[in-house]
Amino acid sequence: MAMLCMAMVLMSCSGEDGERGLQGPAGVQGPAGADGEDGTNGTNGTNGTNGVDGNANVQSVKINMEAWNGGEFFEFDMPIVAEKRSNFAFLFYMEYFIEAEVAVHSVPGGPVFDLFTTDVSFLANSDESPNGIIVFKDSQGALFNVPPGFYLNLVIVAIEVNTMQGKAGTGDMMAELKAAGVDTNDYHAVAAYFGLH
Repeated sequence: MAMLCMAMVLMSCSGEDGERGLQGPAGVQGPAGADGEDGTNGTNGTNGTNGVDGNANVQSVKINMEAWNGGEFFEFDMPIVAEKRSNFAFLFYMEYFIEAEVAVHSVPGGPVFDLFTTDVSFLANSDESPNGIIVFKDSQGALFNVPPGFYLNLVIVAIEVNTMQGKAGTGDMMAELKAAGVDTNDYHAVAAYFGLH
């Protein structure tokens, strides 16, 4: 029994801790995290944007027109900054109500009842606000006064030219879309092709 007690006492007593050992080698680096979401470009105009859909190379931006007072012109700001605009091709569409449903027409073009047409121009090298304009004209080419509340949104699809070159080896975006059977006058066809929502 005495030996058992002596063994217990010796086992419970420990000496001082030894010196700390050398640091081991670094472990293997873990996998990279997922990429964050792309940011969006803001606008400086009085009409705010509803949001941006798409991917890093193709964007669909809606500029709200519900507060627009109507008239012969609609001024807006381009969704891509001036220094990068030369890298993009742009398609323009306008959303409006017809028979209680939302319809979309391309610009240039006009609503289904052909009372007037639209055309667009923008400053390629300036961020001065506003830097884009939609002009409304009747069938004779005279300015046409569109009533307030007619349009819901101006939709701008910005397609990075490199995207199309990578797909087909050509910079001709319109030819690429046509070859793919996409009617660029049809926003829904363009949106489906590029996976826009």
